[in-house]
Amino acid sequence: MRRRIAERGAAAVEFAILLPVVLLIIGGIVDFGRFFFAKIELTNAAREGARAAVVTTGTPTPGPTDRVLAALPGVPAPSIAIAPICSTAGSTATVTVSVSASFDWMVLKPAMNIVGAGAALPATVGGKAAMRCGG
Repeated sequence: MRRRIAERGAAAVEFAILLPVVLLIIGGIVDFGRFFFAKIELTNAAREGARAAVVTTGTPTPGPTDRVLAALPGVPAPSIAIAPICSTAGSTATVTVSVSASFDWMVLKPAMNIVGAGAALPATVGGKAAMRCGG
């Protein structure tokens, strides 16, 4: 009987110790899922922009940049670099499109800043695509 009285609050103490760890793991899973989703979204947008750049010749006026922006509806202020633009119809140059945006770690960065390791997480996420001119 004495033993049960002495162990009465053990479960509550164990729960209080493990709850922050479990919540940090779940938050990390969510943050990494958001990061990889953004990376996939930026890579697909870069692919769309590269495709738009290789099928048009000269200077495309709505062209690849608008195509990239249309593929990124939820990303605020992406940085887009397209080089080179296909100049002639028979060109065999390779168009490279790079798209990047800043990324905000909602759970992991504040948690890692507690131990001084917040700078280990990337502040930007990006995607890149390359295609040969002429489609």
